[in-house]
Parts: sequence; C-alpha cells; structure tokens
Amino acid sequence: MVAVMMLIALMSGLVMTQTPGTGRAKLKAVVFDAAALLRRERLGAMLSGRARRVALDRDRRALIGDSGRKVVLPNDVELAVLGSEDALGALQAVVVFQPDGASTGAVLTFARERVQYEVRVNWFTGGVSIDAY
Repeated sequence: MVAVMMLIALMSGLVMTQTPGTGRAKLKAVVFDAAALLRRERLGAMLSGRARRVALDRDRRALIGDSGRKVVLPNDVELAVLGSEDALGALQAVVVFQPDGASTGAVLTFARERVQYEVRVNWFTGGVSIDAY
C-alpha cells in the first residue's frame, strides 16, 4: 500500500514538472530581466549623454532597449504598461531616460494567474524598483 502511494506521488510530481507554462520562478526571472534592462538603459543614457528609450514590441511580445538588448515575454504572462504614449514606428515607447538620470516614469505590471509583480520607474530619479503582490 505504501509503495503504491509513493508511486502515485512520484508520478504526480513528474506530471507537475512537465506541465507547460510559466511558473512563479520563470515569471520572477522575466521581471528581474526587465528591471535589469531598464537599469542598463538608464546607465547608458547617463554615460552617453543622450536620451535612451525602452519600447514594447507588442507583435513579438518583447521589451527592447535602444542598446538592442531585449526581454521576450512568455505567452502566458500578461503585461500592462503605464508609461510614455510615444509611438516609435511599430513599437510603443515605455520609458525614456534622460542623460541626467531622470525619466518619463513608468509602471510595468507582469501577471500570471494570481501572481503579480510591478516594475516601477521613478520619473524624477529614474530609479527602478520591483514590488510583488
């Protein structure tokens, strides 16, 4: 009886690991990658003395920085953007960083099922923070 229960537990564990989709850890990794991209573009603006942007390519589901780096969003992750409304061709600007470190400010909300993270870009300082809900 115990052996049968262990076998069932083992099989259900394998099924759970084989289930497709973005888990909590993968969602968190995407959020940290997006925050790193934003921080990198802010630093690039400060070092180059020119404004740098991060834009959203909705067709490819990717955040793209002026440096060419990008963060691709998994299909089951929802992204809501409260930021710059500028259109850059097929892209939507999310945030613009100025050479002094300031920005247009933005809030990016990443969600999957009942897990939600917010990446906030302070408009005055350009600082990037992450909040979990």
